Amino acid sequence: MAEEETPPVEGQAPAAPVAPTVPPSLVSADGSLVDNWQQHAPEGFEDLKDDKTLSTMKNVWNLSKSYVHVRKQVPMDKMPRPNENWGDADWQEFYKAGGRPETPKDYNIKRHPDIPEDFMPQEVIDGYQEVFHKHGASQKLVDALSEYNNELTLKQIKANADAETEHNTRLWDQLHDELGRAYDQKIFRAEKAIERGSNGDEGFYQAVLEEVNKSANLIKLMYRIEDQFSEHSPVEKASIPTPADYDEQIDALMKDPVLSNPRSTPAERNKVLQKIMRLREEKSRT
Repeated sequence: MAEEETPPVEGQAPAAPVAPTVPPSLVSADGSLVDNWQQHAPEGFEDLKDDKTLSTMKNVWNLSKSYVHVRKQVPMDKMPRPNENWGDADWQEFYKAGGRPETPKDYNIKRHPDIPEDFMPQEVIDGYQEVFHKHGASQKLVDALSEYNNELTLKQIKANADAETEHNTRLWDQLHDELGRAYDQKIFRAEKAIERGSNGDEGFYQAVLEEVNKSANLIKLMYRIEDQFSEHSPVEKASIPTPADYDEQIDALMKDPVLSNPRSTPAERNKVLQKIMRLREEKSRT
C-alpha cells in the first residue's frame, strides 16, 4: 500500500521538498571526477545520467581534451558566423579553420612551364599570395584559381601566336604576289643588305638573317635598302621586273601622246598598243 502523504498541520508551512544528495564537488583536486558523477546531473540534464559515453570520462582533463577534439571537427555550417563584433584574433581563427595556410608563401603558386616569365613575373605571384592570405583564401581555392589562370594564359599565348602567324603568312603571300618572278632576286638582295650591314660578323649576320626571315616587312625593307645602295654601285645582276614594274610601264604607255593625238597614224598607235599587250602578257607570267 502506498505511503500516504501526511497532511500539513493547520497553521504550519508545508515541508520543503528534499533535494538529492550532491557531493561538495564533482572534481577532486587532481582533476579526477567522482564515481558516477553524471548521476548527479541536476534538473534539465537528466539525459546525461544514462549517457554511456560520459561513463568513460574519469577526469576533467580527458573531458576537456575530448571537447577540444570535437570542436575542431565541427562542420562548417556549425562554426561561429562572422559578425561586426569580431576582432582580428577571431578572423585569424576563422581563416585558419577555413583552410588558409600559415604564411603567404605557403600557397606556393607556380607559373606553368610553358608560360613566359613576362606574362607572370615572380613579384606578381608574390603580390597575389599576399592578397589571398590577407583576405583568408583557402589553399584549395587558390589552387583552383591558379590552375584556371594558367589555363587562360596559355590559351591567350596560343591565340596571340596564331594571330601573328596568320598575319605574317598573309604578308608573305602579298609579297609573293607583288614581286612575282622577281621574288628570288629580291630575297637575294635583302640578304645582301644584311651581309653589308654585318660588316663581316658572321654570328651577327646569321642572327639578323634569322629574325628578318620571320617577317615579310623586314625582308621588304632590306631589299629596298639594297636596291637604293645598288643605284650607286655597279650592277651585279640583271634586275627582274616585278608586277608593279610592269604596271608602271603600262601606265606610262597608256599616257603616250601617240594614242591621244588624232594626227597619229594607225601604224604609230599600233606600235604602242603592241608594247602594252606584250607587257601585259609578260606580267601574266610573273
